[in-house]
Amino acid sequence: MLSLLLAGWLAFAAPPALEVDMLSGERLQGELVELTETQLVLKSGTDSRAIPLAQVLELRQPRPPVPIPKGPRVELTDGTRLACRDVTVTRDKAVLVLHGETEIPLPANRLASIRLGESTPALDDAWKELAARESKSDLLVIRKEDVLDFVPGVIGEFGEKLSFLVDQEELPVAREKVYGLIYRRRNTPAAKNTLSVGLATGDQLKATEVLYAEETFRVKLAGNTELRLPAEQVVSLDLSAGKVKYLSTLEPREVTQVPFFDLPREVERDRSLLGTPLTLGGRVYARGLGIFPQTRLKYRVAGEYSRFRAVAGIDDLAPRLKTSVKLQVLADKRSLFEAELAPGEAPKVLDLDIAGARDLEILVDFGADQLNIGDFLDLADAKLTR
Repeated sequence: MLSLLLAGWLAFAAPPALEVDMLSGERLQGELVELTETQLVLKSGTDSRAIPLAQVLELRQPRPPVPIPKGPRVELTDGTRLACRDVTVTRDKAVLVLHGETEIPLPANRLASIRLGESTPALDDAWKELAARESKSDLLVIRKEDVLDFVPGVIGEFGEKLSFLVDQEELPVAREKVYGLIYRRRNTPAAKNTLSVGLATGDQLKATEVLYAEETFRVKLAGNTELRLPAEQVVSLDLSAGKVKYLSTLEPREVTQVPFFDLPREVERDRSLLGTPLTLGGRVYARGLGIFPQTRLKYRVAGEYSRFRAVAGIDDLAPRLKTSVKLQVLADKRSLFEAELAPGEAPKVLDLDIAGARDLEILVDFGADQLNIGDFLDLADAKLTR
């Protein structure tokens, strides 16, 4: 159905090779043979192995990126992003027409935004800023050279023309005049334990079920719409919902910090204290925390998780000075890990048993040198798992 969505893809005669990240921290490699509601079958050489999905966090099969076909780019309230050939919206219903003519009907209140204009780095940044802002009105976004402006109002029907209500007056707007539409945030119920499917175009699908057989993924979206995707169009499948929580997405119950010369020292989320990607031992991590010495973080885990996993060390980009940081991890005041970390040393891999623990504490302090120069601690890939 989506044969034209990713035109120019190479054909693959064999099932896709992929990496499988397990809840245990183990990483497997092989060819995906089958994916059912309860397990996946992975083939390595002549051996096949059935793996329960409850033990799997993520599947990845690296593919080169492909251009996004021209047309509207739609984002839904659940985070689904789709490149479309066309979009129409009536009072309470939207229809997304994908490249390949597949139609996805859905309630209009599931629309978060529709972007019609071209993409450039400057316009991408401006669009993200507008989409993230709090607004009690819908936004009609227009482009003025490399600047995006907007008019607040109420978005009506959308087809060849747009019906837009401003101050109780309905204005017809030509479609070619519109850069994009951003809908005010609506209280739509979030689907539980959804699966995230990543496509090589950068699109993302939030699915309720994903199956695989005979080199084809069957992806069921909310509302029971089913898409059939050739194996080469899918680059990732995130199964972690309900199984893992990254510390960078959680708010600590308590934060205690000692200022450095009265300057605030915030904990950095998903980047180092240098403002760069978290990098340890030559590997870049997408998730984690950057933490200064003399910081205490306390999280309420309420006995819901069994393991705390992370990779700890001084960021690779920190100056190689004779300094060190002390890291301690406690569960219900019981010390589970304690070590001093210095620049240039191999990072420490933490895999700690927190089963039944009510609170998790992260303590970071000066090392034996008692200096605060180059103490750029990364707690990379820090996560709680069930």
